[in-house]
Amino acid sequence: MEQVRFESKLLHPEVQSIGRQEMQEAVKQPKVTLPYYTKYEQVTLIGTRAQQLAEGAKPLVSLDGMMTSDPRFVWNVAEKEVYEHKLPFIVHRRLPNGTSEYWSAIELTAIW
Repeated sequence: MEQVRFESKLLHPEVQSIGRQEMQEAVKQPKVTLPYYTKYEQVTLIGTRAQQLAEGAKPLVSLDGMMTSDPRFVWNVAEKEVYEHKLPFIVHRRLPNGTSEYWSAIELTAIW
């Protein structure tokens, strides 16, 4: 998995792969943080997804009413995917005590 990450065009510093075992252990722990995106998580998800869409990924939402000639088309599609809870991403939150939490992007809500 790490090899795939380093060979990928997508090398945003906040986008990292995690192992299945680490994920399964983390899910068993009770969550401490609230189920809302921070503004940094939200922008990172939208930016990462917009880059994927610009490189040819298929949209996960309906494009009805959206103009493909709009310069912000890719960004708008990515925002719509975040707000409609369609992204299959995992958000990794590092806590001050050294532990981590993993949230599915589908579980989180935007408040910004």
